[in-house]
Amino acid sequence: MGNPPRSDSSGKPFEARDNSIGKKPDKTAPGEILVFEDTVFVDVPAGDEEAGMRLDQVLSGHMPSFSRNAVARLIRDGRILVDNRPAKPGHRVRPGERITGHIPARSAEDVGIGPPEPEAIALDILYEDDSIIVINKAAGLVIHPAPGHSAGTLVHGLRHHAPEIEHAGPSDRPGIVHRLDRDTSGVLVAAKTESAHRILSKQFKSRQIQKSYLALAFGDPAGRDPAGIDSAARTGRITYRIERHRTHRKKMAVTEDPKSGRDAETAWEVVERYGKICLLRLAIKTGRTHQIRVHLSAAGHPVVGDSVYGYRNPARATGLDPKADHKTASLINNVGRQMLHAASITFVHPETGKQMTCEAPLPDDMQTLRRALNALHSRPE
Repeated sequence: MGNPPRSDSSGKPFEARDNSIGKKPDKTAPGEILVFEDTVFVDVPAGDEEAGMRLDQVLSGHMPSFSRNAVARLIRDGRILVDNRPAKPGHRVRPGERITGHIPARSAEDVGIGPPEPEAIALDILYEDDSIIVINKAAGLVIHPAPGHSAGTLVHGLRHHAPEIEHAGPSDRPGIVHRLDRDTSGVLVAAKTESAHRILSKQFKSRQIQKSYLALAFGDPAGRDPAGIDSAARTGRITYRIERHRTHRKKMAVTEDPKSGRDAETAWEVVERYGKICLLRLAIKTGRTHQIRVHLSAAGHPVVGDSVYGYRNPARATGLDPKADHKTASLINNVGRQMLHAASITFVHPETGKQMTCEAPLPDDMQTLRRALNALHSRPE
């Protein structure tokens, strides 16, 4: 997001200069975000009640227009200072410390200040009432604004369809209580009111919500034992801990270090087999970033079409004969996205208190590949 603010010989950040619009106020109100001369000014004095809290937690509490992830990113980039010194997001705040920041407006936009503008985007709505909306998300649709995706996201479409959603949760991602990767299709529930957002978020945090996925994956987990899997069973679990990749920071990785990463659990069941590819039904007890994709890849069964955690040359990696298996090889080498679909979600309705299950049908691209593979393996190629 750029370099930290420039400083003069005293080490203090440069102040904004006067211009025809006016002058920067002598003092910014605590917790206020003030835009002046293309700069966002932040000034938060830490009180006794915030002693011992994480810096990113304190700051995001004062400035609800920033998500906590956005605040942490600003801190890591040196945009936020504690007593005029750089700090880490996990810094434990002490009473009397002053949290300040001079953030260029362009950088502020990148991390999500202010609500996204409404956009007319086609939404496949599975269910809707006054409190919630359940969407069948198409593959390729980004959930909320992020660097490189300032328009055309699900949040933009939700703000157009249901303007009241603006007040449900953080302003940069209103309504969002969970996410799906851009190229993962399927069911997603969003809140339309602040109350629904709070209740659903609590259900996710306490792991009360059940989610089921379908994936086309390489190999047969029931026939191999790379992750402690019972080869005689059609079901199993993968429990590798997950952490940020040490080198490629946009990727996740598994770790055996009990002091590193976070616990993660993925249950799988073989639904159908097509030679060297199978259809899996998966349930996640935890919701780590890229969890299913990382777990299946680590277990030796990456999701078909996964360009990040999968095979560069799937046909060669799975040992398909280019002559005998040429049709299957052609199919899997030309898949356009990861074949992963959020099939169902079960939760307690935030207003009625009744349990609900919403399902999203398998999308056309996965259905087409599934049928083609099934046809090929019901007869010689």
